[in-house]
Amino acid sequence: MGLRSLRISTTQSDSACSSSAESSDCESSSHHHHHQSHHNYNEAPVEIIPGLLFLGNATHSCDSEALKKYNIKYVLNVTPDLPNKFKESGDIKYLQIPITDHYSQDLAIHFPDAIQFIEEARSASSVVLVHCLAGVSRSVTVTLAYLMHTRGLSLNDAFAMVRDRKPDVSPNFHFMQQLLSFETQLRLRPGSRFSCNCIAPDCNCMQTTGFMAAHLANATGVSPDSGIEFDRWTPSDTGLK
Repeated sequence: MGLRSLRISTTQSDSACSSSAESSDCESSSHHHHHQSHHNYNEAPVEIIPGLLFLGNATHSCDSEALKKYNIKYVLNVTPDLPNKFKESGDIKYLQIPITDHYSQDLAIHFPDAIQFIEEARSASSVVLVHCLAGVSRSVTVTLAYLMHTRGLSLNDAFAMVRDRKPDVSPNFHFMQQLLSFETQLRLRPGSRFSCNCIAPDCNCMQTTGFMAAHLANATGVSPDSGIEFDRWTPSDTGLK
């Protein structure tokens, strides 16, 4: 799993949607300079779990036509200050997780509420949009946690699944560390759906995850949303496609 450096040149805040009652315009997150190379993937929210879960950014969260097109009735907003655009209409149910994309933030404590919210949407035969500002870090972290918890996927398998559908995903390293801890908790719980419950360093089923953990332990940095240079991993050396 190689590491490469990525320089982020512009600091952004969670302000892509207009909260004014007089305007429904959204500032397209594709205008963010430091994500120009990614947003060809993000003209529309990306379906991760068919008929259940879409990943998106701030622009998608306030696009009423997109929400209607994909039958999205639940919106999980993983930002502290992006508005829940259509809350007053009563047509969409919201859950807001007030987390910034910063190394100091503990997103893992919100995993249970996020998972329960997505499960509520599934039980209602509805569709949920999980979004943050750029749709690459916070919302992806929550989606990975959901896949790991409900599908019994390892972090690497969940990451590969999401990246296959949305190639620009890039959770910050601190959130990835939280996901590694979450994976360990899931493996240890009774009746775990993982193929193996052991956490021994020499266990074959943990080799790839252990390799990721070794890199994350030595990595420092924050996410694309924060506008600071950071290191990113590339999965080419792991055999993941």
